Amino acid sequence: LFVADSEGSTIRGVGLVEPKKVRSLCGSGDLFGFGDVDGQGFDVRLQHCLGVEFAVNFVWVADTYNHKIKLVNPISGNCQTVLGDGVAGLQDGQGKNTRFSEPSGLSVMGSNLYIADTNNHAIRCVDLEMLTVTTLEFHGLCAPDVCIPSHD
Repeated sequence: LFVADSEGSTIRGVGLVEPKKVRSLCGSGDLFGFGDVDGQGFDVRLQHCLGVEFAVNFVWVADTYNHKIKLVNPISGNCQTVLGDGVAGLQDGQGKNTRFSEPSGLSVMGSNLYIADTNNHAIRCVDLEMLTVTTLEFHGLCAPDVCIPSHD
């Protein structure tokens, strides 16, 4: 089981069979050890990571306050940015030529990763083979602060 320790900006693995151990895959584990540094194990810096999902033999991480999606090797602890350039925004595209605004929840279905892009009030869809990001359209729905009530 993989979990995001958002306060410690760390990704942890929890053993579900004996020995039932908790281990840190990457991140500082320190309340003030946050940042935005790709790398290996303890040297990695995340900032308030929230969503995790296991797919294609990797742990996908919503590095929320860095506006990025990162990929963690669950064996080596190597963590690399694969989506987002670190600037808050809404930009579809491929790989690091995309933008998010505090991505949080992640879910995989088939060959797609779905991202709850919190501050954009949007669901983003990632083709896991091409790493292309698109914004899903939900006609008739709008963010609560921009909806105009109907008086019919």
